[in-house]
Amino acid sequence: MPARPMVVLWRTVKGSRLLFGLALLCVVAAAFVSLLDPLILRFTLDSVLGKKPPSLPEPFSSWLKALGGSSWLAANLWLCGLALLATSLVGALFSFARGSLSALAAEKSVKRLRDGLAAHLDALPASFFAGLGAGDLVQRATSDVDTVRRFLATQIEEVGRSVSLLLLTVVLMLGLDLPMTLVSVPVIPAVFGFSYIFFRKIQRAFKVSDEAEAALTQVIEENLRGIRVVRAFNRGAYEIERHDGRNRKYVDETRRLITLFGWYWGFSVLLCSVQEVVTIGIGAGRVGQGLLTAGTYLAFVAYVGRVLWPVRQLGRTLTEVGKARVSLGRIAEILGAKTEAELDAGRGWGRSRPAIHGPIEFEGVTVEYEAGRPALKGLSFRVEEGETLAILGRTGSGKSSIAAALLRLVEPQEGRIRLGGIDIREIDRRHLRESVGLVLQEPYLFSRSLRANVELGTGPLGEAELERAGSLSGLASVVASFPDGWATQVGEGGVTLSGGQRQRLAIARILAKRPPILILDDSLSALDTETEAFVRRSLRTEGGTTTIIVAHRVTTLMGADRILVLEDGKVADSGTHAELSTRPGLYRRVWELQSGQAKETAWKR
Repeated sequence: MPARPMVVLWRTVKGSRLLFGLALLCVVAAAFVSLLDPLILRFTLDSVLGKKPPSLPEPFSSWLKALGGSSWLAANLWLCGLALLATSLVGALFSFARGSLSALAAEKSVKRLRDGLAAHLDALPASFFAGLGAGDLVQRATSDVDTVRRFLATQIEEVGRSVSLLLLTVVLMLGLDLPMTLVSVPVIPAVFGFSYIFFRKIQRAFKVSDEAEAALTQVIEENLRGIRVVRAFNRGAYEIERHDGRNRKYVDETRRLITLFGWYWGFSVLLCSVQEVVTIGIGAGRVGQGLLTAGTYLAFVAYVGRVLWPVRQLGRTLTEVGKARVSLGRIAEILGAKTEAELDAGRGWGRSRPAIHGPIEFEGVTVEYEAGRPALKGLSFRVEEGETLAILGRTGSGKSSIAAALLRLVEPQEGRIRLGGIDIREIDRRHLRESVGLVLQEPYLFSRSLRANVELGTGPLGEAELERAGSLSGLASVVASFPDGWATQVGEGGVTLSGGQRQRLAIARILAKRPPILILDDSLSALDTETEAFVRRSLRTEGGTTTIIVAHRVTTLMGADRILVLEDGKVADSGTHAELSTRPGLYRRVWELQSGQAKETAWKR
């Protein structure tokens, strides 16, 4: 169940709540100080320049009497100007403090959110990522987080400022003149009602706009990662058109968002302007009737602008609040997803960290990615410790699902898998994956040096260990051919390397870990025959490692201790190369085809 947006927000500001509290205190103080200016002007007009007796709180009233009263102030009128200057300076100091405190608190909070989001994504099960594109996840982890950052840095204090100004101004206006206050505030409830309707609409509009931006990001991300495929198939024009379509969608939805905001802003400004005109007109009439002093009238005109400002800003504030709420909701969908550790804890799994040794046993394992379409169907086999097992099968026969199930990237719907007699569900996932080395046919390499890619699973390696991994994988000759050696930078995804070089680097990365179990999922397919034979010999000389090799080349399979032939998620046959090559079946047909003893049609059924 996804976490609630406000719960996510509350957890995000943990550790920064005191800073936010101090910032809000500065907001209230700055708002109060800014409201003193109209009172100083009122006092100057009515009591210093006019004839109204001064009314000041103690001890200011006693000080003024001791100095000579209003006549003394009239002779030193510059003091009133100095008071205005002092309030401006104090207000500026409070404003600076609240801006600094809010910015500091927001950056600390968002750092915590980014770190937590990254850690949570790293801990989620593989099935979570099947439902969301990389572009959408990038959007949530960057643009949505930045929306939350802007909200924390500016909008919390804006909300506090608006509420403070509204409440303090109404209280001061009530103290000046009750009838004028009643004339000056009737538009406020109307604008609030209109703002609530706008708030509901703006949230929906921003969600659609944000999702459109995520779809656009997805297209860009796919094109950057697949630039070679796009160029090779001459699909540049198609991809540009696809990008333009997503971009138009994003622009249209954003324009709709801006239009909604324009309607709100225009209508609320109209209402506030009407309110100001009414207040000014009625106030002028009351001054003419002697019911209101000129100073009080001037203060009211100033206060009406102050009280309507937060109401007028309400639309902008609600827009940002709506955006932040939508972004928090999208982030909450990630943070609310259960991690692998939480899933295991709920089932009582993954508590042990035993030494990994002994046989691998699949007992009636059934794996389904989609209901009713099993990839493995009651699969059973055993691999002895130190044995090399090879697996052959057509595309879709379930070969890669064996590796996924052994690493607990997927959970079997039926059956169990044992390591050394222990159900792998009882083993801590991280411990299990540290003990099982997997090399994929298309390994992912990071935009770092060759050395950094090899050290990915181990941390810093000594020169001897690095050279060992490079020698066993056949990577040493590749490293020697580069001017910068191990410091040679690898482009993102290994774009600067050939397919065979990428596979050798991936094999070196796994061999550096010295895992007790090694799975090569068609990861020798890009190597030339000579290099492949070298790597296979190197792996055999290591000894002690339980190895599972998935391959389509018989030359790769024939050196294994035992070979499994998979068909439709089940074991169709098993044996050594000598046994299988003489028995009718899939293995024999592949052997004959690859050794040139059969017609091309032998593989096509």
